[in-house]
Amino acid sequence: MNNLAKKKTFEEALTRLEEIAELMEQEEIGLENSVKLYKEGVTLSVYCSEILNKAEQQVMELRESADGVFSKRPFNIGEE
Repeated sequence: MNNLAKKKTFEEALTRLEEIAELMEQEEIGLENSVKLYKEGVTLSVYCSEILNKAEQQVMELRESADGVFSKRPFNIGEE
C-alpha cells in the first residue's frame, strides 16, 4: 500500500475518493491524469476496505440468553 493512503484517516481517504470520482467524470482531464487518478483511487479504495474489514472484526454483539446471562460474539449483519 502506498504511503499516501497510510497517512490519511478513513474519512480523509473516502473524501479524496469522492473527489477523484468527480474529477474523472470530467471529460477534459485527459488520459494521463485519468490514469494517475485511477491508480490513486484504487490505492485509496484498498486502504478504506482494509480499515472497514478491521473495524468489522472488532465489532462485537452483546446478547442476553434466556437465563439472563450476557455473552459477547462477533456481530453478523442479517442475523437476529
